[in-house]
Amino acid sequence: MNNDTTHQTGVSRRAVLRRGAAASAVLAFGLPAATGQVAAGERPELVEAIASKSGLSKADSKKALDGFLDATTKALAAGDRVAWSGFGSFSISKRSARTGRNPQTGKEIESAAKNVVRFRCGDELAAALDLVPGEGDRRRHRARRKRRRGRGRACDPVDGCPIDADRLARETRLAPKAVRAFLDAFVVVATTALQRDDDLSLPGFGSFSISKRSARTGRNPQTGKEIKIAAKNVVKFKAGAELSGQVN
Repeated sequence: MNNDTTHQTGVSRRAVLRRGAAASAVLAFGLPAATGQVAAGERPELVEAIASKSGLSKADSKKALDGFLDATTKALAAGDRVAWSGFGSFSISKRSARTGRNPQTGKEIESAAKNVVRFRCGDELAAALDLVPGEGDRRRHRARRKRRRGRGRACDPVDGCPIDADRLARETRLAPKAVRAFLDAFVVVATTALQRDDDLSLPGFGSFSISKRSARTGRNPQTGKEIKIAAKNVVKFKAGAELSGQVN
């Protein structure tokens, strides 16, 4: 992504460490590089990055981050759709029991039904990452919003129940001003990591990465007519073991 795009989206040059064994460079925070393990997944490095951006102490940054992830986990476990302002939203979908194969032995195995955490990239994050949706994706998104509008739920069914400053301040007992600084810093740190094609890992909660979705042929859901859906980059989320355990 070029500097103009970064400037327009208001994302500063802050990042967590690059994922994987090849991660040896020190990014904008000057944090020590790590190899082999997911450096961004080490909570101290992520907390330090947020503290540097927000101006909060490391202790308050850690407290806010822990409360943020805990509040999100509890809401998802209760079956709510959850929104992170400026980033995206999470929801639960049911995966039916199915028969698969052991990738090592080829032997047939039965996979039980389970709840799966889904993530939908928000408009601000999509703009910051310069994600280009295909025609079919835009059409489905508009249709989905139209169908779900006006159902009268306390939480918007598309954008979800927000984990906002007021809620987080109550749960963490931090000042609302500190919580707002944390939320702004978290979005900047997370977005910048993804802009640099780094994986962002939140231990126990899950990890975010950029995945390339190939061009494909689909169908207009209203007419059934074949349409070409352009290739695009998407934000992929993989729930961590602790989060998966809480929603199942």
